Order: sequence, then C-alpha cells, then structure tokens
Amino acid sequence: MSGYDEERLAELIAALPPPPEAWVRAAQELPHAKATMDDIVARATADAEYRQQVIADLESALALAGFEPRARLVDELRARLRES
Repeated sequence: MSGYDEERLAELIAALPPPPEAWVRAAQELPHAKATMDDIVARATADAEYRQQVIADLESALALAGFEPRARLVDELRARLRES
C-alpha cells in the first residue's frame, strides 16, 4: 500500500462527493431483491408448472414480486433459473 495512513485515507474519503441518490436506493433494495430472487428460484425448482410460467414471462414474475422488471433483474433471474 502507499504511504497513506488511516487518518489521511479518512480525509480523502470524506472529501468525496456523496453518491447519487439512485445508487443509494439501489444498494438499499439489493438485500430484498436477492431474497425475492431466492424465493422465486426455490419455488421454480420445486414446482415445474410455476417454473414454466416464470420462464415464459420473467417480467411478470418480477412485477408480481413487487419489482420493476428492469433488464438487469430479468437477466439475473434468467441466469439463476438456468443454474437451478
């Protein structure tokens, strides 16, 4: 590591501008989104009919779970279903 000590690093971090509000909201939503994805994948693994419904319309599955079906979430769900 460079010659910076903890105090200097703290000063540099404190000088940074605050993160954009959208980043903060996204970080706050991540734990809930992960848990919801876990639930959808677990249910799809246990129930073949539900799995077919989810795969046929990933966007609706996310919307029913309370999430805006953004491309990133849809891609993540698709990948997790492939792995299960």
